[in-house]
Amino acid sequence: MTLDPQAAAVVEALGRRPGARAADEVTVSEARARTRGLIGLQAAPQPVAMVQGAVVPGSGRRARVYYPAGEAPFGCLVLLHGGGWVTGDLDTHDRPARRLANASGCAVVTVDYRRAPEHPFPVPLDDCLEAIRWVGRESGRLGIDPSRIGVAGDSAGGNLAAAACLRARDEGGPDVAFQALIYPVTDAACATSSYDAYRTGYGLRRDTMTWYWKHYLGGGADGAHPYASPLRAADLSGLPPAFVATAECDPVRDDGELYAARLAEAGVPVTHRRYSGMIHAFFLMDGVLDRTAVLIEETAREAARTLMPSNPPL
Repeated sequence: MTLDPQAAAVVEALGRRPGARAADEVTVSEARARTRGLIGLQAAPQPVAMVQGAVVPGSGRRARVYYPAGEAPFGCLVLLHGGGWVTGDLDTHDRPARRLANASGCAVVTVDYRRAPEHPFPVPLDDCLEAIRWVGRESGRLGIDPSRIGVAGDSAGGNLAAAACLRARDEGGPDVAFQALIYPVTDAACATSSYDAYRTGYGLRRDTMTWYWKHYLGGGADGAHPYASPLRAADLSGLPPAFVATAECDPVRDDGELYAARLAEAGVPVTHRRYSGMIHAFFLMDGVLDRTAVLIEETAREAARTLMPSNPPL
């Protein structure tokens, strides 16, 4: 339960910000601005071979495609941004997407899915699933191998990635070859031991997670629905191989670890890594946390193993 010294410095610095308050203590627009502020904790953007803007037909959502050096067709990782389904956007995850593309050798696609509370469950999930379908449909034009499309996400993005894999299985497609779940949120109950141990004082608070869930469910959706809370799914068999990363000092740590255990019990190949001393959102902090680079490199390596088996990254 000891914070890494760098993570402790981040928590202390965030707490010293003028008028520092948690997301659940401010307006939605202020919470979104705070998440965009995490860009200031990121290293300079890495150059990639090409970044291509696009619009996903059907949903009309903006997307970006990041290409590494190399020759098409590429494996592809559809990266779904975190932010409690309320905050986060293409820009907050631009630099991590670049690092993932370079480290994995895969094309990385990000999507500007609609967010709660304006668009509660299942709209964000619908947009994400449509983006995965679009990548498959347009794989030839995008220079992507349709048999090597994976999905990744951090926090609420990990929730959306897990739920998209469930829906893809249940609905007969699209084909998803791999899932990377980075400290994923998997249960609306917010009642595990890690929620008790890290409920406050470690960056993300339990009260903030319940605030995010309230907005995502919109007052009418069932939080126990497996597409909202993947941990509640009765059957996790037949899902793609998974890499699950969790942060030790994180209220949602047990969400990811319980889900990894359930996947393994269902016969799904799973690699789980717990990052000691780390906090929620450390995927977005490579400018101040050395362990962020380790997380991205390990995620990329696991993705490349499935999505770029003939062309592993250096």
